[in-house]
Amino acid sequence: MVTVTGVLRRSSTVNFLENGGSSGESSRRPSVVDAPSSRRPSLAGLSLRLSSRSKKSNAARDADASAGVAAQRLGEAFFSLPEEIIIQVLCHLSLPDIFALRLTSRTVHSFLQANACPITRSLLKQCAYEHTPYTIEMNNPDGQAEYTYDYMSRLYPQPLPSSSTDYLLQMLKRQNQIDKMLAVTMQYLQMRIYMIPGTPRFEDFRPYKTKLTRRMHLAAWTMYHFLEKYRDMLVHEHPRHVYSGQNTAADQQSSHEERHISSCPSCAELVKSLLSIYPATELIPAYHFYDLCRQHLRGLSRAPTYAGTIERRLRGWSRKSPTDTDLAQYVIFGGISELSKLSMLKGSYSSRIEVIGAFNDKVSSAPTTKRVAVGLSKPGSAHSSQVEGSTITPASFYNLTSTLQPPLTAVSYETLSAVPDLEHFIIDSDEWVTTMFELVKPEDQIVSALGFVQNILAGKKEPDPPSRRADDRRDNHRIEGGDFDFLAPVKGFE
Repeated sequence: MVTVTGVLRRSSTVNFLENGGSSGESSRRPSVVDAPSSRRPSLAGLSLRLSSRSKKSNAARDADASAGVAAQRLGEAFFSLPEEIIIQVLCHLSLPDIFALRLTSRTVHSFLQANACPITRSLLKQCAYEHTPYTIEMNNPDGQAEYTYDYMSRLYPQPLPSSSTDYLLQMLKRQNQIDKMLAVTMQYLQMRIYMIPGTPRFEDFRPYKTKLTRRMHLAAWTMYHFLEKYRDMLVHEHPRHVYSGQNTAADQQSSHEERHISSCPSCAELVKSLLSIYPATELIPAYHFYDLCRQHLRGLSRAPTYAGTIERRLRGWSRKSPTDTDLAQYVIFGGISELSKLSMLKGSYSSRIEVIGAFNDKVSSAPTTKRVAVGLSKPGSAHSSQVEGSTITPASFYNLTSTLQPPLTAVSYETLSAVPDLEHFIIDSDEWVTTMFELVKPEDQIVSALGFVQNILAGKKEPDPPSRRADDRRDNHRIEGGDFDFLAPVKGFE
């Protein structure tokens, strides 16, 4: 049995042996017993601390509970207001607040879904104001922002009545892809501008980049819309023209250069009617924006010119560059979305070639895949039923994302054979060139893409937006007078 006295006796004996006997020097040294012992936690002190923590935690829980009750009462009081006032308040919230509010409860989510129309309009107007930053050259920034919203709504009208936020999510997705493409294009332009002889070296290029982004914002929306409609026409309308016998046998047996979609009279008329909905203030800048994207795509899809034969072999840059038809197929079926992904790809020349080749292989194999899928399809095999325990059906998710994806399931051999070369698409297109020169005066001359950029940076004015009448026609879109940024001459830097 070990007692307390025994332990103390042993400790005194050890101290005596270590510190020596009763000598004066050793007696003056502080012993272990004399040193202050470190404070050890006792059970009593531990219990006191635990009890104090439990009291604090209980107080925090009580405070959280009272705050939750107060928030619940406030929410009940808010939703007891008239519905018009609730919608008016919600329309002043930002986009992150609306998305956070959707996750609070099913009741709030259902309310937002039922009143999606006014909330969507409010959020898209906020987006238009954010993408219309104020500059000194702007006479009416509020009017420009309203025109931006009206133009986006004209290109992609909101379905009425609307009981979901699908339209809002689709528009936000398009805006995100356009923002990425604009950011990449601005980086490319900054490099190209510094290579122009006589161009000053800006200490801070950010103000000029903001000006270019704002000027080309609606041009990017125009090109996004045109690529979507052109792709749909190529996939859905052109095969009908071929099957209906509108193309002669000589056209069908001609070479690929003469067999592209411009040789189809019906498709040419559809392209002209599509271009007629764009005003000149956006059509000509969209033409220049596409030209800049085309130049950037060519630079991404070929090996650097400074590399010699040996360096290309060592770096794996000896692969053949895509043809113009391959690049046109990538642009038409991929659109702004795939162009932005390729431009933001952090990789070498070979990796970009692989991305373009993989996408084109997917498009080229679509007709064969469609025939195999039709042959193997069975009744009742479609996954259109709702997943158990899920609040979204596969059909609703498909409706949300299908408009943003290329319709590869509908691609046919007639569609692939009608894809034009990159040079014959938009840049050398008779429909585009004829329509643009119809919108300006006969004595006016349209500048090149880089000349358009130089005019913007030099402060050359842009035309005022067209009138906002509902019955806009081609006469209202025509530009009358003025020395604008997309017309010659190119203004120099001062």
